[in-house]
Amino acid sequence: MHPCAKSSLLYVFSFLIIVSFTIQAQPIRKPTQYTAEIGTYLSSSTETPFWLRTNQYGIVSNQSPSATFRAGLYSDYDTARHSTGRWRNSKYDLGYGLNVVANANQNHLPYERQVLLPEAYVKVRRGIFEVYIGRRREKFGLADSTLSTGSYAWSGNAMPIPKFQISIPSFTPIGFTKGWLAVQGTFAHGYMDANGYIKNSMLHQKSLYFRFGRTQDVVRVYGGLNHQAVWGGKIADPANIPPSIQANGKLPSGLMNYFYVVSTLYPKQTDTSQYNYFDLTNRVGNHLGSVDVAIEIDLVRNTLYFYRQSIYEDGSLFYLINIADGLNGMRIRRNAPNAIVRDILFEFLNTTSQGGPEFIIDDPGKRGKDDYFNHQQFRDGWAYRQHTIGTPFIPPALGPNDQYPSGTFTANNRVYVFHTGLAGSLPMRWRVLANPITYQVKLSYSRNFGTYNQPFESVRNQFSAYASVAAPVNVLGGIQLTGSLAVDAGKLYPNSVGTFISIRKSWQTNEVK
Repeated sequence: MHPCAKSSLLYVFSFLIIVSFTIQAQPIRKPTQYTAEIGTYLSSSTETPFWLRTNQYGIVSNQSPSATFRAGLYSDYDTARHSTGRWRNSKYDLGYGLNVVANANQNHLPYERQVLLPEAYVKVRRGIFEVYIGRRREKFGLADSTLSTGSYAWSGNAMPIPKFQISIPSFTPIGFTKGWLAVQGTFAHGYMDANGYIKNSMLHQKSLYFRFGRTQDVVRVYGGLNHQAVWGGKIADPANIPPSIQANGKLPSGLMNYFYVVSTLYPKQTDTSQYNYFDLTNRVGNHLGSVDVAIEIDLVRNTLYFYRQSIYEDGSLFYLINIADGLNGMRIRRNAPNAIVRDILFEFLNTTSQGGPEFIIDDPGKRGKDDYFNHQQFRDGWAYRQHTIGTPFIPPALGPNDQYPSGTFTANNRVYVFHTGLAGSLPMRWRVLANPITYQVKLSYSRNFGTYNQPFESVRNQFSAYASVAAPVNVLGGIQLTGSLAVDAGKLYPNSVGTFISIRKSWQTNEVK
C-alpha cells in the first residue's frame, strides 16, 4: 500500500476512535466561544518586522502591507465536571475548535496561503488523559509561554501540524507520592506538507516532563525532554540528492521503521532497496529536541522562574561537547494580576558551538558540526510550510542562492541572542474601558554568524523591538482594540518600522458550567 494511503487510513482510524469515545460523552454542545478580528499590517519596508510576524503560528505574512480577517469558534470541556477532582469516574468529555484566517496581500509569496486554517480539531478527555486530532496551537518545553523568544524545538512560529495526539496535558500528581511528584506528557503522530523537497513526510513527537514539589510548596523543580522526528516520504527530484542518502527516491517508512524512529535505534537490516548508507550509519529520520530543567520559587509577592533548554540533534549533547548551546531564561512575576509591571523576562540563546567545526564519527570529542535545523536528507529542514518550527532566531534562507535544493533550509544557525521582555497593566480608570489596558514589550539583540559550512563574511548584528497595547472597550457589547509597533535595525533584516492595528470581538455563551 502506498504510504500516503496508509497515512490516510490511520487518520480515519484515529477519527473513528475519537467518535467512539464521544458515544459515551454528553451530547455535543454548541460553541462556547466565538471570535472575530479584523486588522492591518503596515511597514516602512516591504517586509513585516520580525516581532510582528514571529511566533504567530504562521498566520502573519512576511510581506507588508497586508490586511487580515480572523474568525473562530470553540467548545471547551465542561469545567464543572472536571472541578470535582473525580476525573477517573467521569464520562468522556468533548471539545472542538475552528479558526480561519484570510490575508490580503499584493506581494503574496508562494509558501504563504491567503486563506489559512491554523486550528481545526476535535478533542476528547477522560480523567487525566486527552486525545485530539487535527491542527491545534501548542508549544513544548519549559520556557516562558508569552514573552520568550520561543522554546528551542517548538516555539509556535509555524502553522500547527495536523496530527493525532494522546496526552496528559497538565501536570498531574502521581497518587502514591501525595502530590510531591507530578507528570505531564504527549505522544503524537503527524503529517507534514505534501509539497516541498520531501513530499508526504511524517512527524513523530513525544514529550515527558516531571514536577517535583506540590503546587503550594515554596520551591518546585521541573525536568524532562521533548523528541521531534521527521521521517518517511518521497523525494520530489531524486536527481538532486546522491544515492548514498536515498534509496530509489524514497525514504524508509512502514511499521518497522516507525519503531526505529520512536526508539531512535539504528536499523538492524541491510536492505539496500529500502535503506541507504546515511540511514544505516545515522538513524531513520531527522531527530532533534531539547532536554529541559527549571525551578520555580514562590516568594509570596513574587515568583521566580529559571529555566534551561539544552539542545540535541545528534550525539553532541550525549558527549557534552555542545553543552554551551541552549536557551537560558529567568522570569520574575509579580503575584498581582493587574500590576503595572507583572512580568520581567531575561533570556540568552546560544547556538554557536554545535559541538565544534568538525564531525569525525569515530572521535566522540569531534562529533560536532551539528548544523541545527538543516539535514542532508530532509532539506526542507525543521520547518513547516517554510516557517521554522523551532526558535525563530534560526530563520529560513529565502535568498535566491540559499534555497534548497542548491543549498539548505537555513543559512544562519549559529547565533547569540540577548532578549528581554516586560508585561503588565496600565492604571487607567476611563469609563469606556471594561478592564485595565495591558501591554507587552520585547527587545532582542542578536549576533548572527551564518553556518559552519558557509559563515557570513562579517558578523551580522540585529536589533528587533516590539511594543503592544490591548484595550478592552465598552463598545458594541465589548470589543478589544490592539495596537502594536515593531522596529528592525541591523544587517540581517531590512531596517523598518511596522504597525499592527486590529479590532477583536469575542462572544461567550453559557454552555460550559
